[in-house]
This record gives sequence, structure tokens and C-alpha cells, in this order.
Amino acid sequence: MAIDKQDSNSWIALTYGLCIPIMVSFAIFAAVYTKVYGSKIVIKVNNEIEGFITARKTQGTWRIGWSFFAGSVGAWVIVTPSSYAASSGALGLAFYALASGLPLVIIAFFGQKVQERFPKACSVSDYALIRFGPTAKIMTTLLTLFNMSILMLAEYSTIGSIFRDFVGSVNYGVIIAVGVLTSAYTVYGGLMVSIVTDQVQAVVTVVMVLVVTIYVAVTYRPAAGLPADFGDNKGTLGPNIYGYSAIFVMPMSLLSATVFSEAMWQRVWASESRTALQMGGVIGCVATIIVVFLSGFAGLLAVWGNVIDWDMTSPTFTNPNLYLFQVLKDNDSLGEAKVSSWIGVFVVILACIMNMSALDSFQNGLAATLTAHFLKGRSIIFARIMVIVINVPIIAFALDNRNVLSLFLVTNMVCTCCTVPVMMGLWDSPLGRSLVTESSMVFSCAVAILTVCAYGIGNNWNPDDHLGSIATGTTYAWVNNQYTWDYFLVAVGSSVAGMLLWIIVAQVLKRLLGFEGVGISDLLRHIPGFSLLADERAAPAAGA
Repeated sequence: MAIDKQDSNSWIALTYGLCIPIMVSFAIFAAVYTKVYGSKIVIKVNNEIEGFITARKTQGTWRIGWSFFAGSVGAWVIVTPSSYAASSGALGLAFYALASGLPLVIIAFFGQKVQERFPKACSVSDYALIRFGPTAKIMTTLLTLFNMSILMLAEYSTIGSIFRDFVGSVNYGVIIAVGVLTSAYTVYGGLMVSIVTDQVQAVVTVVMVLVVTIYVAVTYRPAAGLPADFGDNKGTLGPNIYGYSAIFVMPMSLLSATVFSEAMWQRVWASESRTALQMGGVIGCVATIIVVFLSGFAGLLAVWGNVIDWDMTSPTFTNPNLYLFQVLKDNDSLGEAKVSSWIGVFVVILACIMNMSALDSFQNGLAATLTAHFLKGRSIIFARIMVIVINVPIIAFALDNRNVLSLFLVTNMVCTCCTVPVMMGLWDSPLGRSLVTESSMVFSCAVAILTVCAYGIGNNWNPDDHLGSIATGTTYAWVNNQYTWDYFLVAVGSSVAGMLLWIIVAQVLKRLLGFEGVGISDLLRHIPGFSLLADERAAPAAGA
């Protein structure tokens, strides 16, 4: 049923008229809270800039738990799980939901070990510096910045696509509004206020998700019904190659993205105790699993009820970013859903709230990474300027609407190549330090990245077009592999193989020939400006 232009404009006006004031109210709450309580956090941490980027040991169990949850479920939850479930089916959805939450528990326990062994670390790049060396820190910093920039870009793109495709408005208005508001209170209050607003945003999110779930359960009655065993859609929604791939791919890719997200590590530094961190991780994990599953289940229902048009040449083709909204329509007509009821506006408000909670976490995470690497010992004003600076190019890129799932794939693949070598740094005994060195860590990451490229090229090789094969294969490996299991297994396996290869060769040379190589940082120190770029304070001697 078509919506006339006047009616459409009314719904657009109502959506903006509710979303913008609600987002402004969160920003005002954050500013007021910072004004009243901000100085107490700085006094407790005893370091102005460290208090701004870490809020070290100031937050209890429930705040950490809600903050883990709010930082994990941005507006992407409205778009990505339902789109993924539509192709990977029930099995893929189950593992997507589990994989979205379990990394929070893993990072809580892993982070606790990092805190105990490296108590001076203020960021994951600090951990890399102290455990491995300056080259490892540069690599980790760049990867963390890339990962969080992509995640932040995906958040801006998601909220923009919702307003453009579902609300029927332009995308840049809401992107600029949410960017300005989250930047404003993040600049003012830092991590502490992000965690406080996360608590409020998380509770509101849970309540709103519950309302939407009840609405769908009561009202969704497609004309085609929901046939047993998925009917004609069994091949799509039942066990399939994408669903089986999710058993390995989703846990590995989302854990890797979490390891290289300072937004999550900041909760580690902010936890007041081991109990607060670990129980907070469990709370965030459970809440995230439930919300991601419910969102993805809407996409599964849309396919099951045959309210999605897959034909890209059809005028009623359904945008993959809007599968969830298909189950909110008041009729079974094909084509994209448009905001035309209170529940549609309600879900858009939910998306805005989750968008704010994720964005302020990424803004703090990016600022913390840059500050820890480049601005140690500087005034807090530099950290605040950094929050503003990082938003400008990301917002500019977000205005060019992209498929969100493909944005996640790029960073998930790169992080998967490097996660195991970085986590092996927790093997911190004398034997561990002699085997898992900075050089072996960097080498294994490089081997994994090159092997993934080679695997993609090999699978797409055309003997009549060498250059084209290289371009096609590399692009497929990093952008278009659709989360198939073999590419992620190659990434993990080759990183482990690279580490073992380095260790074996290094030990053979050392024990049989008495040759001990020079570490990678010892070589790179001869490059002018390396020591300044690496910030080698507190760095251990780099081993071979």
C-alpha cells in the first residue's frame, strides 16, 4: 500500500521531532553529570588525562556490564543480524548471537590478566609496547585505529541508511546531528561520562527491544503463513554452507574485532575490581546475545513469511539493510518498508539510542589510542581536540552509503590475522618471552595477511589474466568472501604457522649454530624518527 507524499512527510517530521530531542536529552544528561561528578573521577585517578581516557578503577559491576552491552550493540544491530540471518539461516543466527556476546567475557578475563601482568598499560597498544616492543606497538596502534574507524564508520552509515531508506529522509542530517551531540559530551566528560550514559542507554534499549519483540509476536501474521520446517525457504533458513561457516567464522571474527577495539579495553581499565570486570563481562555478554538474536530473528521471520524480494532488478527489491523493518509492515506487499506507524518510529528511536551508545564508545576508544601513543604527558585539551578531529573524516566517508556487512568483513579479516599472535603475549614466563618475541609476533601477522591474499588469488586464478586474477582474488579475500569459513581458517592457521616457523628457525639457529638474530625494532631504530614515532618509553629490549 503506497503512502502519499503528505502522509510520508508527516511521519518524517514526527520521527525527527522525537529522535532529535531524545538524543539532545542524553547529551544534556551527560554534560550535567560530568559537571557534578567529573572532578571526583579525576581526583580518584590522580591524573587528569588518564582519568579522561581510562577512568581507571572507578566503575562497579553493573556499570561495567551495561557499558559492555551498550558499547557492543549500536545501530548495526537493527541492520546486520537480520541481513545475515536471511542468508545463513537459523544456525548462522544462533552462532552470530553467541559470537556477539562471548568476546565480552573473553576480553574481561583476558583483560584481567593483562592488568595484573602489565599494570601500567593504558591501552592495548601500551600492552603491545611493554610485552613485545615499539614495532609491535606501532602495528597494534594502526590496526586498532583502522578497526575502530571502520566500526565507527559502519555506525554512522547504518543510522544514515535507516533514515534514508526507511524514514525516507536524507542521510546526512541525522549523521551530523548524532556526530555533533556524541562528540560534544565525549569531549567534555571522556570515558567516565560515556560509561554513565551507557548505563541509561542500555536499560532503555533493553526495554524498547522487549516492546518491539512483543509487538512482532502479536502482530506478524504473513499471508503465506510460517510453514513448518521453513517451507520453500528451507534451503535458505535451514542448515546451509553459510550457517555451518558461522560456527567458526563468527566467534573468531568478532573476538578478533573486540581484541583490537580500545572501546572494549577501556572497560577493563575502568573496572574497580576483578569481580566488577568479570561479572560485568558476563552481564554484557548475556544481554548482547539476547538482543542480537531477537534482531536477527526478525530477518529470519521476514524470509520465512516471504515478505522479502531478492530480485535486484525488480522494482520491489528489498534493501538488505531493512529486513527487520519488513516484519513491522501493516501489510504483506513486497517492496521496502517505510515509516508509517508508531512502531516504525519507535524502532528508529531505538536505533538512534543504540547508535549514540556505540559512537561515544568508539570516539573514546580512538581518542585513547591516539592519546596513549602520541600525547602522553600532554594537557587534556589535546585529548579533547582529538575526539573532534577523528569524527570529521569518518562522518564525511559515512555520507557515501555503504553495505554495512561488507565494512565489517574487511576489519574482521585483518584482525583475525593478528589476534592469536597478540594474545600469545600473555605467555609471559622467561620461556614465553624467549619464544614469543616481538619479531615472531610481527612476522606471524605478516605471514597471515600475505597467505590470505595468496589463497584468494589462487581460488580466483585465471591463467589468461594474471593482473586481473591478482586484483579479483585479493578483493574477494578481503571484501567479498561472504564470511566463508575457509578464509578465516586460513587467516588463523597461517598466523599460528608463521609463529611456529619463526620459533623453530630461531631456536635451531641459536642452539645449533650459536646465532641469535637482531630484533626487528633494533633494525628499525636506525630509521630517523622511528624512536619518536614508536614512543619507546617503558619498552623492553626487543628479542629476535
